Amino acid sequence: MRNLYQLISTNNIYSKLQALLMMLLIVTISTTPSYSAEGQNMNTVRISLTVKNERIKNVFKLIEQKSSFKIGYNSSVFNSERMVSLNANNQPVVSVLKQLLAGYEGSVQQVDEQHILLKVELQKPVEPAQPRQSQSAAAIRVTGSVKDEEGLPLIGVSVAVKGTSKGTTTNDNGQFELNVEPTDILVFQYIGFNSQEVAVKNQTTIDVVLKANNQSLREVVVVGYGTQSRSTLTGAVGTVGLDKLTSRSFRNVQEALQGKAAGVTVNNNGGDPTATPQVNIRGLGGINGEQPLYVIDGSVFYPGTPTTNPNDIESISVLKDASAAIYGSRASGGVVLITTKKGTKGKLSINFDAKYGIENAWRMLQPLNAKEYADVYNTATDAAGRDRLPAFDATLYPDGQITRTNWMDEIFRTGQMQDYNLGLSSGNDNSNFYMSFNYRKGQGILLNTFSERYAYRINSDHKVNKWLKVGENLSFSNTNGRGTNTFSGYTGAIQAAIFYPPSITPRTATGAYSGLPVEYAGSYGDVVNPVANLERIDSSNPINTIIANPYLEATLLPGLKFRSNYSITKVFNYYKNFSPIVPEVGKPVLTNTLSEASGNENRFLAEQTLNYTKTFGKHNFDVLGGYTYQKNSTQGLSASLSGFGNEDPLFRYFVNGTGDLIKPGDYRTEEALISYLARVNYNYDGKYLLSLTGRRDGTSLVAEQNRFQNFGSISGGWVVSQEEFMQPVTWLSNLKVRASYGVLGNLSSVSTTAVSPNLASGSLYLGADPTLLNGYYSYDRANSNLTWAKSKQTDIGLDLGFLNERITLNADYFIKNTEDMLMSIPAGIGLGNVWVNGGKVQDKGVEVSLTYNSAPGKDFHYSINANLSKLNNKVLSLPNDYLTTGSSPSVRGLLSPIRIQVGQPLYSYYSIKTDGLFQSQDEVDNYQSSNGTVIQPNAKPGDIKFVDYNNDGKIGDDDRQFLGSAYPDFTYGLSFNASYKNFDLNIFLQGVQGNELYNALQYTSWNAGGLGQNYNLLNDVLDAWTPQNTNTNVPRITATDANGNFGTNSDFYIQNGSYMRIKNVTLGYTFAPRVLSKAGISSLRIYSSANNLFTFTKYKGFDPEVGFDNYGIDVGRYPQSRAFIFGINLTL
Repeated sequence: MRNLYQLISTNNIYSKLQALLMMLLIVTISTTPSYSAEGQNMNTVRISLTVKNERIKNVFKLIEQKSSFKIGYNSSVFNSERMVSLNANNQPVVSVLKQLLAGYEGSVQQVDEQHILLKVELQKPVEPAQPRQSQSAAAIRVTGSVKDEEGLPLIGVSVAVKGTSKGTTTNDNGQFELNVEPTDILVFQYIGFNSQEVAVKNQTTIDVVLKANNQSLREVVVVGYGTQSRSTLTGAVGTVGLDKLTSRSFRNVQEALQGKAAGVTVNNNGGDPTATPQVNIRGLGGINGEQPLYVIDGSVFYPGTPTTNPNDIESISVLKDASAAIYGSRASGGVVLITTKKGTKGKLSINFDAKYGIENAWRMLQPLNAKEYADVYNTATDAAGRDRLPAFDATLYPDGQITRTNWMDEIFRTGQMQDYNLGLSSGNDNSNFYMSFNYRKGQGILLNTFSERYAYRINSDHKVNKWLKVGENLSFSNTNGRGTNTFSGYTGAIQAAIFYPPSITPRTATGAYSGLPVEYAGSYGDVVNPVANLERIDSSNPINTIIANPYLEATLLPGLKFRSNYSITKVFNYYKNFSPIVPEVGKPVLTNTLSEASGNENRFLAEQTLNYTKTFGKHNFDVLGGYTYQKNSTQGLSASLSGFGNEDPLFRYFVNGTGDLIKPGDYRTEEALISYLARVNYNYDGKYLLSLTGRRDGTSLVAEQNRFQNFGSISGGWVVSQEEFMQPVTWLSNLKVRASYGVLGNLSSVSTTAVSPNLASGSLYLGADPTLLNGYYSYDRANSNLTWAKSKQTDIGLDLGFLNERITLNADYFIKNTEDMLMSIPAGIGLGNVWVNGGKVQDKGVEVSLTYNSAPGKDFHYSINANLSKLNNKVLSLPNDYLTTGSSPSVRGLLSPIRIQVGQPLYSYYSIKTDGLFQSQDEVDNYQSSNGTVIQPNAKPGDIKFVDYNNDGKIGDDDRQFLGSAYPDFTYGLSFNASYKNFDLNIFLQGVQGNELYNALQYTSWNAGGLGQNYNLLNDVLDAWTPQNTNTNVPRITATDANGNFGTNSDFYIQNGSYMRIKNVTLGYTFAPRVLSKAGISSLRIYSSANNLFTFTKYKGFDPEVGFDNYGIDVGRYPQSRAFIFGINLTL
């Protein structure tokens, strides 16, 4: 069998040429303008407008000028030349539009803050009225009101006499009056509501209640390789509301997902500005923590995360169940579908958004001051029966009693953030474009840390003729940043700030960094001045990403479309780090080193799909078929050199180094994937739903005989609310039950060398008379039987809508079994690791989403969105009974609390349980085994009491128990949006519940003798146990740890990691259009925003969001910041 990568490379030469020609074509034709603007809530923005016999397209332009909206519609079904008259006085934009759309049915949708879309078509003509008799009854004047089912008045309802052009509209109070004849029939029409006819007869008062037509159920949701109506959707697909997200400043797309969708867990890996959050959909999935597949306008990021400017995002859909099978082997961790903004029909619109903010730490842990420092260590040596240290003797070292520096104040700062976004949009009936520029820079709250982003995008679409459409999405981003080590128990910047004596200033009188005096150095003496530690950082990691995404779409026959989509991605990485001489520590570093690395990544994806839609009576079909292929390759080179006599930044280049060049390193990888896909969606009369999905993937990453694998899913639904017997239940607007099952694949973590290891050069003595021979060897071992991991997913869902979709509820119960997990295990002595399949993990849970929208009021409107997820994770089988991690997760590698074992959640804490502190010597002596042996003979009052779990009369590793994990049982989010006249308010809170964190910072920051150190401690130790202070959990202060208070892996370190954060509060004000129109401004909004305003948690560390990349073990992680932002949004 030919190598799969070579096979694809040969077959795809024509595709590269085709993609290149298409890009040249699109660049040529995509310069036709289009439009986009930033707007507010169409229910609250009010305008006054009077026109008489004016073309409706011109009236739309007047509305655009007077409001902050741009209006889009399908010119093929909407007569923009129709003449209309209107008299609206201070009415909401939505009401004005609905008055203009009398005679049409459909919906008026605000698709984002910028655009209103008119999804309407002409109503079926009403039956003409019978000709009136020449001698009719006397005309009468009819008055009345029109309300919705909640009793709220409807403004701008069309009230017309059937068969005539005579009519009126309801006023601001929903009232109308009209001269009619007793034989007339009044027709009441309002967009979003069912029409109603009322015979006048002899009535002089007619009050009407219109029923909503549930247009929200016609919402289109982005799914894999297309869109689907929400009403006929059978899969578990979450959509992320982007309303007001532009008021927040995000470093990445993942931050925008946190707390916004049920079943989506986003773990911030600390607050370092260069950190990337970890996203898991419906649990970890497997031993490697499955990450979702990201698809942005057809460009696939897997493995990897997108660098898209969040300001460009139009919508986000999350495929959470087996519906993701359309993406096959890459979808077991779920799929995040991101659609960026497009241009829409209208004049050129320019939108500028600027944000400036400040950030600081929301919580600060404090070290001891100089006097407390000395007192604590004197207490510690006294308790141990040792002589006091000279450093803490005021008669020998009086300067040591004077507090000169709070090191926390020295390393933490108020960071500044700036974020600017410029968007241009325009279009006509044939072409449109959207273009954006973005610059964002944020200082970290620790010295000398930052993140920076430049981004550019242009999206365009061009209608060549009636059957052919082409377009492209082009984007460029440059990201850079500088973080710092706060996850090491050895050299973390925050640890150093705790350790360093408060009697020392950051710099000496000469300006040099102060070192650690020998009196404090202890047996290690390698703690670096924390200010120097941060200010000396000289590293950069610019990453340039270019993505070209051209496409062609042809309508071959009615209902039959062909789409050819390409994605070409180039990523360029560069890394540079200079490590200077550090002369001022007890163990000085006397050699400086320059390290550089560069690499690039190439991704090519081609997708050819056919889509056919057809309706036969009440039978509706949507059929998709396609073929895709993808190639990824990477390569890179790294080198290091030492011996720089001059450390000035101008001399930090290899040419100036005098040391030996360390042997350069390099890497090169290639992989390929080809796929065949199909999907059939069927529904009968919108009631009975069925979806079948299949995909066959072939990959170069696994053994040849296992390269091709089939994946698929089946789902069905029943829209109960559409049944005839449900029609009398008017308060229930939607009831749908659905279920799905499917098998998906996973290769996310497997190395490209798993079945074909790299070779390295080496030497070996061979022969009876040994001779040194040079050759090549493979360090890693190949697995010729390696195959795909598989994820079998089941989902049962319920969708409910009440009061015409003003209240919606979506609930799902799911089970996800991941089998044949991919894991890297030791291959044997003298060999590296080998990739194998083995084990099974189950994730199951429940997720609920709830929305509520108040009825549109004259001035006030609000909505509430909430989501909650409950998750249980369990290891069902493993190649061995248990696995331990290879990480060194805590200070000096002494504590290893993580274990993976059958019957337990992944990455559980496996530690000894404690039972408080001993309060007396009698309690110590009476803590005995069954044979009378004292279990903790070295304990003293104030020491920790450990539980002898196995009852063997001693404390040891066999007493460990499973005590929870860092992965939460519950995740939730709650958003409240409100608007009053020109003001808008958004409050968003997010949290997790039921997880534990391992606060390993206590090992060094509470321990007065654990490392042979004399380092400073946190002021928590002032609450340590004494005979006078017994109601505490802080062990007694002592310079020895004979009982193992700190050296024992116990739940002394395990704390409740649950938290609830008021993640964001935004208050905005939009200026009235009449104030701005004279200056040529379409809209102007100012706003202020606060991020991480309040945090409620019982966790005692710096911050509960320590991340899952180190299994929840916290040794002083970079904390999240609290930010205050001011912004302005201007549209011309």
